[in-house]
Amino acid sequence: MFKKLSKKLFGGRPSTQPSDGFFLNVRCSECGETFKLFINKSADLGQDYHEDGSVTYFLKKEIIGAGCRNRIHVNMQFDTGKNKVSEKIENGEFIEE
Repeated sequence: MFKKLSKKLFGGRPSTQPSDGFFLNVRCSECGETFKLFINKSADLGQDYHEDGSVTYFLKKEIIGAGCRNRIHVNMQFDTGKNKVSEKIENGEFIEE
C-alpha cells in the first residue's frame, strides 16, 4: 500500500540511468571500502569560462568513508557538451561496473 501511495505522490524511479548523470564507482586504496555515487551533470559540475566565450565543466569530489579517514580526491574534466575528457584520482581507484 505504501509503495503504491509513494509512487503516486513522488513518481516511479526509472530503471535506467538518466542521461544527465552517471555513476562514479571508486575504491579506497587503504581500506578497500567501495563507493557508488550518482553524479548529476546539471547540478554537480562546475563551470570554467574561457576567453573565447566557450564553457567547459569540471568535477572535484572529496570522498571520506566510514571505515577509515583516508580522503579520496576525484578530479574530472568535461568538454562543452559535458562529455568526460579526463579523470584523475588520488588515494583510491576507479571501479568499472
